[in-house]
Amino acid sequence: MNPNDPDREASQLPRVLGAPVAFAAVVGSVIGSGIFLVPAKVAHDVPFLGGIVTVWVIGGLFTAAGALTLAELGAMLPQAGGLYVFLRAAYGALPAFLFGWVEFLVVRSGSMATLAAAFARYFSHVVKPPGSISGEVWQAGAAVAAIAVVTTVNVLGSRRGGGLQVVGTALKVGGLVVLIALPIVVGGGSTTNLEPVWPGETSPSALFAGVMAAMVSVLWAYDGWTNVTPLAEEIRDPGRNIPLAMVSGMIVLVAVYLTMTLAYHYVIPMEQVRTAPQDAEHFEQAVAAIYCDRLVGWWGVLGVSILVMGSTFIALNGNAMSGPRAYFAMARDGLFPSALCRIHPRFQTPANAILSQGILAIGLIVAGTALILVSPAGWEKTLPGPIVVAWRTLNRTPLYDVLYTYVIFGAHIFYMLAIASVFVLRARRPDLPRPYRTLGYPVTPMMFVGAELLLLGSMLADPFSRVPSLVGLGIVAAGVPAYAFFRRSARVN
Repeated sequence: MNPNDPDREASQLPRVLGAPVAFAAVVGSVIGSGIFLVPAKVAHDVPFLGGIVTVWVIGGLFTAAGALTLAELGAMLPQAGGLYVFLRAAYGALPAFLFGWVEFLVVRSGSMATLAAAFARYFSHVVKPPGSISGEVWQAGAAVAAIAVVTTVNVLGSRRGGGLQVVGTALKVGGLVVLIALPIVVGGGSTTNLEPVWPGETSPSALFAGVMAAMVSVLWAYDGWTNVTPLAEEIRDPGRNIPLAMVSGMIVLVAVYLTMTLAYHYVIPMEQVRTAPQDAEHFEQAVAAIYCDRLVGWWGVLGVSILVMGSTFIALNGNAMSGPRAYFAMARDGLFPSALCRIHPRFQTPANAILSQGILAIGLIVAGTALILVSPAGWEKTLPGPIVVAWRTLNRTPLYDVLYTYVIFGAHIFYMLAIASVFVLRARRPDLPRPYRTLGYPVTPMMFVGAELLLLGSMLADPFSRVPSLVGLGIVAAGVPAYAFFRRSARVN
C-alpha cells in the first residue's frame, strides 16, 4: 500500500492494549532461558565475583540506555513497526527496509526458532519421548507445536496475545522471586562460595577478552527489550505507557537478573558454576538445576525445568506479538507483499504477517532438525566445500547454539542505528511531539552507540563468531536488490 494512499487510515490497528501488556511485552520477552544458563558462561569467561557483577550491571545499564532512548522514539512515533518506523523517519526507506528484511529472515524468525528449540529441550526433560520416537524428532515436534500455539493465539486477537503475555510474565517473575528466596527460606548457601571476589594475576588483554565474551552472553539474556515499540499503534496512551513500560521493565530486569546470579553463587562454588553446562541439552547439570537440587532436591530440578519451559514459551509469545508489526508496516508502505498489511476483519490483527513469521520459524526448526538427523557423509563430492562444512557444523551443533550468534549480531547492528536516530530526528524534526525525552540525553544514547560499536567489533574479532557475523552482513546486503524489486513493484501497481 502506498504511504499516501487515502485508504491507509483504514489499515490502522485498533488501540486495545493497556499498560500491563506494555510492561509484560518488555519483561516477558526478555526473560527466557538466559538467566538459567548464561551465568555459567559468564563465570567461565570472568571467573571472579566482582567481574561477574560488573558484567551484569554494565550489560543492564547498557540495555537501559537503549531502552531510555527508544522510549522517546516510541512515544514520539506511536505507529506499528517499532525500529522500522524510527529508521524510516531518520534515514529513509532503504535502511528501514533492510532492518525489516533481516528481522524477517534472521532476527525475529531466528529468535522464535531459538526460543522454540529451547522450550522443546526443557519440555523433553519434563515429558520424555516415547520409545519409538527419537529425541530430536520429539523436540522438533514440541518446538513446532509451541510456535503454532502462540501464532494462533495472536492471530485470534491482540487482547488474547497480550493477556497470555501478562499472565505468563507474572508467573515467571514470581517463580524467579521464589528461587531467589530459597536460600533464605531453606538455608544451604555460604559466603565462602562467593570467592574469589577479584582475580589473581592476569593480563589486561585476557581480562578484556573475557569481559567482552561474557558481555555478548549477558546481552543475549537481556535481548527483547525493544519488543514493546512495534506494538505502539495498539497501545492506549502510548506517550505515557511506552516510556513507563521501558523504564520500569528495565529496573525489574536488572534487579531480578543480578539477584538471581548472586543467589546462584551464594549456593554453588565458583568452580562448579564456571564448569557447569551452558546449554539446555544437559540441563540436569546446569547452574539452575544444581542450585535447586542442592536446596530442595529432585523436585526442585523438576520445578525449575517447568519454570524455564514456561519462561521460554512466554518469551516466544512476545516475539509472535511484536515481530509481525514490522512486516505489516513495511507492506503498508509498499515495501513488502501487500497481503501482509491486511487486517483480519473479525479479529482486527495483522493475521497474514503473524502467520508468515510463524511459518518461517517452523521452517527453520524443520530444516535445522533435518540437518542434524541427516549426516553430510557421502555428499563431499557432490556439494561445494563451504556447504559441506556448514552442514557438518549443524550436524554436530544444536540449532539453539547455531542461531544464537546470527541473531545477536544482526539485531545489534540495527539497535545501534535505531538509537542513533534520536540525534537525527531531534535535528531534523524538532517539531514532532515528544511526550517523553531521553533521560541523560545526549550521554545516554552516545553511551549505547559507543558500546554497540565495541561489541560488534569484538564479535568480528572473535574467530568463533566471525563467520556467522559475516554471513549476517551478507543477508543484510542481499536485501538491497530485494528493496529495488519491491520499490519497482510498488510503482507498477
